[in-house]
Amino acid sequence: MAALTLRDARAHVLASCREPLGLESVGLFDAHGRVLGEDVVSAGPWPATDRSAMDGFAVRAGDAGLPAGTRCDVVGQSLAGSPFAGELPAGAAIRIMTGAVVPAGADAVVPVENTSGFQSSPVTLQAQVRRGQNVRPLGSELAAGQRVLVRGDRVGAAAIGVLAVLGRTNVAVVRRPRVAIVATGDEVVPVETVPLPHQVRESNSWATAAQVRECGGEPWRLGVAPDEPVALRRLLQEGLDGADVLVTIGGISKGTHDLVHGTLREIGVRTEFHGIDLKPGKPTYFGTRSTARGARWIFGLPGNPASAFTVFDLLVRPLLVAVCGGEPGELIAAARAGGSPWVTNSRLQAVPARARVAADGSFVADLAPASPSGDPFGLLHRDGYVLVPNQAPWGDGVLVPFVGGSGGLALP
Repeated sequence: MAALTLRDARAHVLASCREPLGLESVGLFDAHGRVLGEDVVSAGPWPATDRSAMDGFAVRAGDAGLPAGTRCDVVGQSLAGSPFAGELPAGAAIRIMTGAVVPAGADAVVPVENTSGFQSSPVTLQAQVRRGQNVRPLGSELAAGQRVLVRGDRVGAAAIGVLAVLGRTNVAVVRRPRVAIVATGDEVVPVETVPLPHQVRESNSWATAAQVRECGGEPWRLGVAPDEPVALRRLLQEGLDGADVLVTIGGISKGTHDLVHGTLREIGVRTEFHGIDLKPGKPTYFGTRSTARGARWIFGLPGNPASAFTVFDLLVRPLLVAVCGGEPGELIAAARAGGSPWVTNSRLQAVPARARVAADGSFVADLAPASPSGDPFGLLHRDGYVLVPNQAPWGDGVLVPFVGGSGGLALP
């Protein structure tokens, strides 16, 4: 198969996801960060009664209002947890606190600072009073049956507060995708092991698991598969059987020990593409598999840390966002290039970059210094990636596409 452009590869990945995963019900606090699986509608109006917006005195102003200097007998009080019983007589006032129920007969609240004070009886109004002032009327903020939150919204802290106000102790959310992660290679050893000169610590699956969690998925690290077909097949099959998405790292190029794509084919995975016109990430693999429990998506990422991390952000992340019920969007903005000079390549390059706003208000993406794809440190200081066109005019200030990465800018 010919290598696809990044745009075509991304479109192909997203086209394989027809709809989000199924729904599940979770407790109110556990809904934080999740994607709503249904609209949330108010069962009744809010406020449920007329309420005071100030500490002061509730009075009856009527159509004509009350002039400054009006004196009113104080006949009671209304607290947030203890409303005034009965109807307020004309010419009288009650002490009222913020959030308390405005009693029948009252139609305005005078702030205490505009009166002779809480200790006065009768109380003197020191400013003109108009009907409706400092009153939050019944249903003024939310009508009964009004949609408050929309299916597909991500539940933030404010939404948790709203759900609590509406009495929603359980919330329907989109099920999180389970993502199995299989690293490969005889040269990689566990993090706690001191590697020999020909070995490296296995870091890719840890970084990938963190990226999965950032997307709202549930990472499942299956360990390291050796460059040996039987053990590799066992781990790949375990991932396919127990997860929605399988991500492999390494073993997808053209070397004699690159066994992943061939093994995937043997166990029934359909190859959608193998190879993209991108640096880093050329050997990237994507496949699908239909099962009785739904679709399975399989990504083969290159083994070098920068390659695996970058391809995840550009291709795996959009799919996970989509199956979580979100909108992946294009996440592309135009930026002026800055930072380190960069040499163009025959392929499109995804270069780590830090975003900033220049003194003239323009959006600038400072490119990181060039480093090999095996460098695990080059991605530390970046907000996303500049897509450097192949063999295009290049230099400081050139307008370039900027793609927001994990934890970075999600720009339209």
